Amino acid sequence: MHKYNQSAFHLRAYFWELWSVWDYILQQVNSETLKLDPGRVRRDLLEKLKRKCPNYKYLKDLEEIQENDRLIRIKLIRDYAHKWQIDPYLIDYHGSIVNVICLNNLDAKDKKLPRQINIDRNDLWFMENVVKTLSEKGFFKGKKS
Repeated sequence: MHKYNQSAFHLRAYFWELWSVWDYILQQVNSETLKLDPGRVRRDLLEKLKRKCPNYKYLKDLEEIQENDRLIRIKLIRDYAHKWQIDPYLIDYHGSIVNVICLNNLDAKDKKLPRQINIDRNDLWFMENVVKTLSEKGFFKGKKS
């Protein structure tokens, strides 16, 4: 059971890390535009930006990313990660490689999420593609890390 618990913790951290890429992008946008306290940067930042800085160069690109089903999926998994568990029969071990088929929602009354979410390598691809696309458009030029 210890291996299964480790896998669950790693998967939860994985989706938090994927989401942190988007959070970093929002923080960068804020530092260039609205200059809110970093602790006040929320998911509605683009709505505020649209009202106060409608001509921001990357606004349309960022809105497209925010509305993408893949980012919405990552957000849902990340937000509710504490409610999910891995069933032992859904894990396949091959040496140091672990293949997880899906996570199950622990809360049967929860109607916000499906009962099962399949782990998908395309989640990582999507976030890598977001960074690559924004980089190609010059979003990260001159940014402090």
